[in-house]
Amino acid sequence: MATRNTDAMKPRKFIRPAMVGALFAVVLLAVPARAGDIGLTGLAEQSSAAMEAGNWQAALDLSNRAVQHYGQNNPLESFGAQFGVMYYRKGVCEMKLKRWDEAMASLEICYRDFPNDDAAAEGGGNVSQKLALLKWGEAAMGAENWELALSRFRKFLEERDKARDRFPQGAFYINMALCHYQLGRIPEGNENLEIAINNRHGFPTPDDGIIAGVQALVATAIAKHNEQALLDFLEKNRGGLVSEPYVMHRFSRVFLKLAGDVTAADMQRAAMALYQFVPSAEIALEEARARLKITNEPSEKELLQKDIAELEAERKGNNAPEMIRLVGIAYLHEKNGNVRGAFAAYQQLESLYPASQNREENLFNLVRTSSIVAGPDITRGYAETFLKDFPKSSHVPELQNLLR
Repeated sequence: MATRNTDAMKPRKFIRPAMVGALFAVVLLAVPARAGDIGLTGLAEQSSAAMEAGNWQAALDLSNRAVQHYGQNNPLESFGAQFGVMYYRKGVCEMKLKRWDEAMASLEICYRDFPNDDAAAEGGGNVSQKLALLKWGEAAMGAENWELALSRFRKFLEERDKARDRFPQGAFYINMALCHYQLGRIPEGNENLEIAINNRHGFPTPDDGIIAGVQALVATAIAKHNEQALLDFLEKNRGGLVSEPYVMHRFSRVFLKLAGDVTAADMQRAAMALYQFVPSAEIALEEARARLKITNEPSEKELLQKDIAELEAERKGNNAPEMIRLVGIAYLHEKNGNVRGAFAAYQQLESLYPASQNREENLFNLVRTSSIVAGPDITRGYAETFLKDFPKSSHVPELQNLLR
């Protein structure tokens, strides 16, 4: 709870752009504007406003103007370490626009060329200097330079001001895990992912971040042919990975895909373990309704209403995650000689999803496995239901022979 790096995975803004702009503007009030120009203070304020509005290209254009007009002749001496904030802002905008190499260059300049001495730090200085290391690492992830990303993250941990440089730690450790997995380092990746999971409420760690970590672990385990490492992780961290059924439902299709991926890689035990993370639709629906009655949070209410609508539609539809899970479990059981387990899964399919578009095959498999592990009366009952509901099926001759 593999994508390598999505917007959801990236740490949120640590210092609001408006706050940075205010700090930056204080030292620029006396900077005279050039003829026809709004001045450095105006550029700083406008770029901050554009960032607040999510207009990243406009914010980048304004930051570039500031750097080009005022950053050519020793800006550290002219404006102090505060000028580094302009490069930080420029780098953030470039990241939002997925210009990873340009972003890394801007953030490196912010960190390297505008350091804080004690006097500068007391007066505000480059409030983004150490945070530039963090963003530099994220930009390196965007560029798929995993080693560089890890080196920047480690350096940030070593040098950051623990009182001032606040950051979303859950997302940070997820990113560390992703980098290690991309480099094939499962133990190191697991260590960081477990930090994020074990501290999910205190950091906090977003659920989608944890899922992204699990996706990356599965992809690495498949690439390394290391099913046991995946099984060990899932068993050790099951308590931290499992949330309320209505929350787990939001990630059902991700776990279905992961189970399918490891099944294709002949990791059948891992597939069975991953299928267990797909909750019962009935239980998820019941708990979502119960939660909706007691929550007063508007955003949570909206999300729960969406969950309920999806779960209700899935119960009536032909492609419910629980249905796919039961088919997968039946396949795995039978592949491993556990016909009784497959029979139980087909029984659930017939009971829970009688309107499924795959019911013909599911019911035939129920009759087939019943003939092996159940009594003749039970088998006859299922066979007669099949012949009644699917009289033109290609399986009819086989079932007629079974009833003789």
